[in-house]
Amino acid sequence: MADFKPVIDALIHGESAALAVYVALIGVLWQIVYAIVKDRLARKDAAERFRLESEKFASQSKLDLARFEHERGLENQKFEYDKLKWRETLSLEVAKRLLDARLEAYPPIWELVRAVARHTQRSDELHPDRCKALAQDVETWRYGKGGLLAEDTTRDAALALQSALWEYDGSPEGYRKVRLARRLVRKALRADMGLGSEGQDIFYQTAVRQRIAQELAALGVPREGGE
Repeated sequence: MADFKPVIDALIHGESAALAVYVALIGVLWQIVYAIVKDRLARKDAAERFRLESEKFASQSKLDLARFEHERGLENQKFEYDKLKWRETLSLEVAKRLLDARLEAYPPIWELVRAVARHTQRSDELHPDRCKALAQDVETWRYGKGGLLAEDTTRDAALALQSALWEYDGSPEGYRKVRLARRLVRKALRADMGLGSEGQDIFYQTAVRQRIAQELAALGVPREGGE
């Protein structure tokens, strides 16, 4: 606010009215200009402080967001790692339980494999009626716990053995088919159990099953899915 005291003092002390008023007006004008400049400087300073605070807030917000994203990324990685570890642990447990169950369910089919060993043909133990009975035993195994736990290729090999036994007529050709199916069943059972120097390797097991499937296809034995 402008100060009019110089004008009033000049009039009271009787100085020249024109000079007094002139000097007083200059003083008042100076005070007005000073007040305006000071106000503008104050506004500018306030605006600058506001800008700096806004930039500081924006920068801090970016840092907080980046920190949050980083922490969230770490949490996601930890979650994925824990989930993978849990799956691996569960897979190992399931594989162990499956192996234990197969150890109980596979001996009967292995006994049937032994029942058509080469010495049985030489000693005349392997005759058509005997083979039909063995074929029924193989079928029982296929639709029992053993077949439930077996891989598809193993069930197909067992079906091939069942068919070869049922069709065996005592001829060398019939016996050749029985022996071939017997060999495929043995290989499939060992692959299921993970036996052999590379038995536990998934790629080795896959390759073995693929070869068995090719030989079964060459025999013209229908797969179980086609029954």
